[in-house]
Amino acid sequence: MDLGGDRRAMRPSVDSLTRWLVALAVSILLASPAVAQQEDVFLSGRVQWIAAQKMLLLPRSGGVPVNVDLVQVPLEQYAGLTQGSQVRVDGVISYDGRRVVATSVVTLAANESDRR
Repeated sequence: MDLGGDRRAMRPSVDSLTRWLVALAVSILLASPAVAQQEDVFLSGRVQWIAAQKMLLLPRSGGVPVNVDLVQVPLEQYAGLTQGSQVRVDGVISYDGRRVVATSVVTLAANESDRR
């Protein structure tokens, strides 16, 4: 008499384990960009160029120029910007992590940008 039962029936099959692992991996990958997108960014610097709804910002702190997406910013906030304008950009990191999606652009006076 076998009271232990069929041990194979008690263990998950390789297929169900594989499906579970794939579902876990997909949920982690889908959640990661959402977390990165919510990271607030506050930058000040000088406009290297601006065209349509895109801007390249040279951070005051130095380092790598930052691509800025202006789609969510009202046109009035950046319409008068030119190359060399001193600005402060508030926004969030984009879904792909390659740019900042601006929510606000404020023009700074030359002496004001030195204090930040």
